[in-house]
Amino acid sequence: MATASIFGIRRAHASIAALALALTSLACAVGVAGRRAYEPVARQEWQHARGPVVPHDTFPRDCSLCHAGSTWQKIRDDFNFDHARATGVTLKGAHDAAECLRCHNDRGHVAEFAARGCVGCHEDIHQGRLGSSCDVCHDESAPDWSPRGAIAEHAKTRFPLVGAHTTTACWACHPGAQVGNFVQTSTRCVDCHAKDLAVATEPDHQIQGWTDSCERCHLPTDWSRAGFAHGFFPLQGGHGGLECSACHAGNDFSGLDSSCFACHADDYAAARDHEAQNFGTDCQRCHTIQSWERANFDHAGIVSACIACHADDYDATTQPDHGANGIGTSCLDCHSTRSWGDGSFEHRQFPIQGGDHGDLDCLACHEAPGMFRQFTCVSCHTHSPREMNSKHDRVRGYTYQSSACLKCHPNGEKR
Repeated sequence: MATASIFGIRRAHASIAALALALTSLACAVGVAGRRAYEPVARQEWQHARGPVVPHDTFPRDCSLCHAGSTWQKIRDDFNFDHARATGVTLKGAHDAAECLRCHNDRGHVAEFAARGCVGCHEDIHQGRLGSSCDVCHDESAPDWSPRGAIAEHAKTRFPLVGAHTTTACWACHPGAQVGNFVQTSTRCVDCHAKDLAVATEPDHQIQGWTDSCERCHLPTDWSRAGFAHGFFPLQGGHGGLECSACHAGNDFSGLDSSCFACHADDYAAARDHEAQNFGTDCQRCHTIQSWERANFDHAGIVSACIACHADDYDATTQPDHGANGIGTSCLDCHSTRSWGDGSFEHRQFPIQGGDHGDLDCLACHEAPGMFRQFTCVSCHTHSPREMNSKHDRVRGYTYQSSACLKCHPNGEKR
């Protein structure tokens, strides 16, 4: 009967207590402070460092239902209270770890505290500045009631937290935040970054008058040069690691000419053949800001005819004399781009490699310069028409013409 009695009493109280147990915040209203400093104990026990146990005179008179021994310091090993089964309310997170006496004691009926909301059981260390809806930031899932979603909630304010601000301690901007006192603070950069401004000497911000509106140049993702918002001329590639003085000599931050040549005239002058070849100063046509070393020149507008660059080579050639022999300027007919030294002209109609024909000048056979389809054999082989007519009187189709000679003597040999 005693066992049934204690369960009956607790069941009656538990349904109301469950309302209070679901509320969240940081400290218990039973007056117990500094909870984190104590060692955890079982739910049904009490942390002796907090002082005398809270009154529970209305509990069942049979103390042995919960206690073991005569000192009342030990709870029975077989003591167990299934809160979910007995009350229909499941204790979760921090509430599941809370000692029973923190909610169920003789300081007052649970309903009185539940009617007050979170502050019925939990002290509002924010002193009302953050409103009464504690569950906006806190819930029972964290054993220490640490806030959740602080970054997202802060985005609803006049100063969303992004970049380096997301990892900044709350107290750095809100003095007193260590004890939950979140007093409204200034959103002006200089009010938090006055020390940073004082040591910003490369370049000297004070001399330049850059003492406010830091967001014009700096990004909250990174306060260093890498986060500098140089929007009018993006500092990328080779420009990214430069000191400001590389372009802004003498701390002159007035408008600069943004053309490449304005800063890179010396590089242009030192570059091989740029001036000799009359290359323009529109550097980005060939170069990128990633690296100046390897140019990516677009040859689309360059004249592709060999003679445009190799006219001197053409005029100086004597074996054979290209100009005198009327050899055309289609250089690729005989030459390749690998080497201009030896031509590879293939004399398909008649073999001239080696033998008596090998050292002849083109004009020896092709008497009309440039007319290479026309040739003569009889200039060298001076056979009289009468003699040739007599020797060829039985040859069908014979005529006294060089073309006829080649037809019967394709290799220059007698038949």
